[in-house]
Amino acid sequence: MGFAKVISADSHVMEPRDLWFNALAKRYGEHAPQLRNEHLGKPGTFFYTGAQVIKVTESDRDAQKIGLQAAGYDPAVRLDFQNRAGVQGEVLYATLMLLIMRGEQRAVVRAAAAVFNDWLAEFCSHDNKRLFGVGMIPMDDPDWAEAELHRIAKKGLRGAMIHLSPPEGCAPYHDPLYDRFWAAAQDLDLPITLHIVAGRFPDPLHFHTAKEQEDAPRVLLSILFEVMNELANEFIFGGILDRFEKLKLVCSEFEISWIPNFMWRLDQMQDDFDGRLNLRQLKMKASDYMKTRIWHGIIDDPLGADAIKALGIERVMWGSDFPHVRSIGLDAHSRLAKLFDGLNPADQAKLIEGNVCGVYKI
Repeated sequence: MGFAKVISADSHVMEPRDLWFNALAKRYGEHAPQLRNEHLGKPGTFFYTGAQVIKVTESDRDAQKIGLQAAGYDPAVRLDFQNRAGVQGEVLYATLMLLIMRGEQRAVVRAAAAVFNDWLAEFCSHDNKRLFGVGMIPMDDPDWAEAELHRIAKKGLRGAMIHLSPPEGCAPYHDPLYDRFWAAAQDLDLPITLHIVAGRFPDPLHFHTAKEQEDAPRVLLSILFEVMNELANEFIFGGILDRFEKLKLVCSEFEISWIPNFMWRLDQMQDDFDGRLNLRQLKMKASDYMKTRIWHGIIDDPLGADAIKALGIERVMWGSDFPHVRSIGLDAHSRLAKLFDGLNPADQAKLIEGNVCGVYKI
């Protein structure tokens, strides 16, 4: 027996690889994100993001048979996939644009984000009751970021993903320089997402050389835990969540089993180390921000039960990560039944539908 309604809080589109070259090549030439036919002297198909070069590979035959590739860029195919998977809707994030965010040419990154946001809004317009897009907002220019936030809201996008950590050379997020952006997000009621891979570290899944791959475990762990630094230093002890009490913050694709220990560490800093660290005085207990001000995404974390107890059922949202390498596909209902076995039906419904509908006004 399946669930009555399933909505993924974390799915992805797969942008056409020529999207940015077609739109930006005349302006930015070789700096525009684009396909290349060689890298490091090796022939092949590669995608240049502006900071990293990605080896382009085709999905396997089974994935092609169920429409994995086309479902990433064709909304009609995506809706058909939802029907077959028994999924009634998806919150949609970028794929290639995630990696473009690290581009060294900041003007190119902003232009690429605008191109992506336009494309995503058009994709979701195919059925805006089942396709819920989250725009991309680079944060190196807060004035531009605020203007783009208003623009994507008018286009019907449901939220915005920002740099997980500000680009090198930019002020930290707790700086008043960004306050107009947080205020706009709060006033527009647009959730702001911190997502894996959108920070300062390269994606180790796309390393090419033996030297790079020596550091792959370190880099991957840095990506997985980068969000801790931003939550603690910027949003909690940096005072952002105190200054903007209605700001919605979503942590996506970091899973949740790390959170109970992190909450204990937050309280330890506040209670035991406050005098030595000279911390900002918060309006509430440090760990309570994780339980009352932030939503947390789970995909298939087998150790998530304790985190759900610590956070409360209202703060966790399930996502499929479709169509990425670890995604949950056509077997969504059976996977969900196993993941949330032991929870009562009302709590299961909150994790797979109710909470995401509340956050994104679905």
